[in-house]
Amino acid sequence: MVKNIYKSLLMPLFFCSNFAFTQAKLDGQFYEYATYYMSNIDVQTGKSDVPFFRFRIYSNSYPIYAKAWFKASVLSPSLGINSWTTLIELETNEFQMKADVVLDNRNFTSTTTSLIDEGNPPNVVPIYIRVKESINPSEFESMISAVLTTGQLADGEYKFELIIYSGSTKSDISMSDQQSKTIFVESPSGINLESPGGELADTSFNMVYTTYPIFNWNKGFCRNCETYLRVAEFKVGYHSSPEEAMRDERMLPFNQSESWVKLDDVSTFQYPISGARSLDYGKIYLWQVKTSVPTTNGLEDQVSPIYAFKISNPSQSSSSTSNTMINQKLRQVMGEDQFNAIFGPDSPLEGFKPTGKISLNKKTIDETTLLGIFNQMAQNKVMINSVEIEK
Repeated sequence: MVKNIYKSLLMPLFFCSNFAFTQAKLDGQFYEYATYYMSNIDVQTGKSDVPFFRFRIYSNSYPIYAKAWFKASVLSPSLGINSWTTLIELETNEFQMKADVVLDNRNFTSTTTSLIDEGNPPNVVPIYIRVKESINPSEFESMISAVLTTGQLADGEYKFELIIYSGSTKSDISMSDQQSKTIFVESPSGINLESPGGELADTSFNMVYTTYPIFNWNKGFCRNCETYLRVAEFKVGYHSSPEEAMRDERMLPFNQSESWVKLDDVSTFQYPISGARSLDYGKIYLWQVKTSVPTTNGLEDQVSPIYAFKISNPSQSSSSTSNTMINQKLRQVMGEDQFNAIFGPDSPLEGFKPTGKISLNKKTIDETTLLGIFNQMAQNKVMINSVEIEK
């Protein structure tokens, strides 16, 4: 009797183990882009010429039966879609796997009739994929209207879900693995240069007091993009435009066969001590930033405007010149009324003159950094919350 009880305990464990052993799993990824062009996607069939996902369906034991389900959903207030709405939902029939099968969105459409597994030799896997649901015509028309205007997916959230069902027979399949990813799509806002510098005609107001200036910019929305920078000298009377100076000869990158130097994913960069040509006092320089943004059409370049700055010549400058510039910038960012209330006649700081000693959060900073902060204030990127006067 004990022997029979032992067998009865083993049998369920064996079948349970075998069932778990034959479950299919997913190994792969969803691909993310900064811009999705609708010309690459057919939301009625799921057909696309761009990789959006690629997963391997695998198991520790073959043959097994599997079924795949995929859904793409959108949440886009800019289109008037304020709740999650299905773009397309696809589902396969139950198919038999004798080896690993690669599931790529480019072969996962309603027109697909077979897949090729990774067996040796490969096996043809007959498959039927049907569209279970797609976006309704009225919402689709709104999306198409936006697409015709911009050529790309509207701003919003896009969710991609992939589920695999598997089992030892067609009748006992159940969910065995799933993957999902939500991608935020936002129209690129371009590159905004912050400091140092400004228009070429305003270099007298865009002075820098170091030959190793710190460049600051805002890339806006730029997920997974590559960032590049270049610096060139503008020779008065020789160059007719900033663009001509940039094409002529660059200070950075040092190698003139290269048009840009690639940076890390940063929004600030200090001019390097090595690997670049030295900047000189009294000269005018130009700088520009470029980003390469991954889209479904490949990498697309976004180029900033060109900013100009002049490096102050210590032998020709004086503390009064520097003080005048700081006062001018203060007046610009504070406005006439607030400036006069603090620095004007009969004000607490009438006759104020900067000492040249500047601190930020108890740390000493130079005038270039201070002027950079003033530039951010002028662009409403930094606001004055309050002013305290110490005598």
